[in-house]
Formats: sequence, C-alpha cells, structure tokens
Amino acid sequence: MIWLLGILGTIGNGLVLAMFLRFRGLITPTSLLLINLAVSDLGLILLGFPFSASSSFAGRWLFGEGGCQWYAFMGFLFGSAHIGTLALLALDRYLIACRISLRGKLTYKRYCQMLSVIWGYAFFWAAMPLLGWGRFGLEPSVTTCTIDWQHNDSNYKSFILVYFVLGFMVPLVIISVCYFAIARRLRRNAKQRGVIHDQWTNERSITLMSLVLIIAFLVAWTPYAVLCLWTIFSHPSTVPPFLTLIPPLFAKASTVFNPFIYFMSNPKLRAGILATLCCCCKDANVESIEMPDSPVPANSDTT
Repeated sequence: MIWLLGILGTIGNGLVLAMFLRFRGLITPTSLLLINLAVSDLGLILLGFPFSASSSFAGRWLFGEGGCQWYAFMGFLFGSAHIGTLALLALDRYLIACRISLRGKLTYKRYCQMLSVIWGYAFFWAAMPLLGWGRFGLEPSVTTCTIDWQHNDSNYKSFILVYFVLGFMVPLVIISVCYFAIARRLRRNAKQRGVIHDQWTNERSITLMSLVLIIAFLVAWTPYAVLCLWTIFSHPSTVPPFLTLIPPLFAKASTVFNPFIYFMSNPKLRAGILATLCCCCKDANVESIEMPDSPVPANSDTT
C-alpha cells in the first residue's frame, strides 16, 4: 500500500511539475503556490517513502535512531510547508477575488518572498523537536517515526498545544475566512452578471480547486491533530488502535490527492496535464491553456 502511494504520488506530482516546465504560459504568481505544493509532496515522497516502505516490508524500523529523526524531521518540514502553502493559497484567492485593487502588488517577487517565509516557518517547527522542545520517536507500528505522542509529558504537551494553535488552527481560520468571503463574492457577481464571462468562470474553477485542496488537507491531517490532542488530555494507552493506524496512512495519501484535484477541478490545468502526457503536442497549444490572473472584468467593482 505504501509503495503504491509513493509511486502514484511521484508520478502525479512529477507530472504537475513537468506541465509547468513545458507550458510556461501556465506559470503565474498563483501557480507558484501549486508548484510549491507539488515540491513539498515530492519531497515527502522521495525523502520519506523509501524509509517507511522498506520498514513496512521488514515489519520493523530499519534505519536506527538517526534515520528515525531524519524521517520525522522531513515529515514535519514538508507537512508544515504544505499547510502554510494552503493557507497562502486561500489568501491569494481572497486577494484576487475580493481585493482587485491589490492585484498589481501580487508580483512574482512578492510570492517568492512569502514562500520563503513559509519554508522558514516549516523549518522552525520541524527543528524544535531536534532541539529539545517535543521529541521525535517511533510510532506504535514501529515502521515510521513522527512526534513522540506516547510520552505525554509537559514538554510534549506544550509543543503540541502551541503547534496545534499556530500550525493548524491559525491556518484553518485564515482558510475559512478567506473562502467564506470568496463564496459571498462569487454569489454576488453571479447575480449581477447573469451570464458569467469565461475569464471569471476560470477563476471560479481555480477557487473551487483551491477549496477542494483544503478539504483534502483536512481529511489528511485532522486525524493526526485528533490523535495528538487525545494524548494531551488522556493517557496514550487509551488511544484506540485504529486511531494509531489512520493518521500516518491518511497523511501519506495526501501526497497523491493534489495532482488528481488539479486534473478534476480546473479545466486549464487539466488541459495542461493532458498536453504534457501527449508527446506529439506542440508548444503552440500553450495559448489555449493559459491561466489568467484577473478574476473579473476590468470594469467590475472592487469592494
């Protein structure tokens, strides 16, 4: 199962990156966030799956304490970067859909700066257990490593509570507020126009894709949040066995979700992925799949 997830995730995310490399017309400031999601997923796969998959076959962890710390660090690093990028993606959709006057400030340079902050934020949280705040350890399956929730001392509890608030709840609030505002904007514009322009329709599909990405994130990472909170307020021995198995499986499956979400939710990206798969496609087709930045016609209001 783990090998299958690794193979599917590598193919899917690799295909997304190949699409953006081949069709440069698809690269916009917003698409930098999608590229970053693919990079974080590929990083989790290539730097983590070989460890967990081979250990699963052996029925035990094969790489010692150092390998355990490396595996858990990489999982935390790329997982936190994933969460931060999704929050930034929601903010991006909000600014483009609801604050058109700021569009000129959403430059490639600004997005690169924000992504640098996201990776710095992710590195901070991944490094803390190595520096003594919290700790990494083997999961009950003894084939993977993560935050050591089986020893719920005050050090563990303080780390988990702070990370739960700043690393999970704050991004979730940002995401929820942004998409609530976007939904109101979409309904209002649909009523005002009656017939929605193709460009606006495309931005709706991008926003829909972003929302589905968020739902996939919640499905993938909420089990870990529930598990960690459970062990804060109850003894680890009270955790049901199924709750110890679901979180790592769902988290690994998250690396497979995103490419399929791109394909199913956004016609422009679907065309790009299909064109990338088609070796005989010509670069002249780039214009037909170019993804515009502007969500509404220029004469629309900006409130």
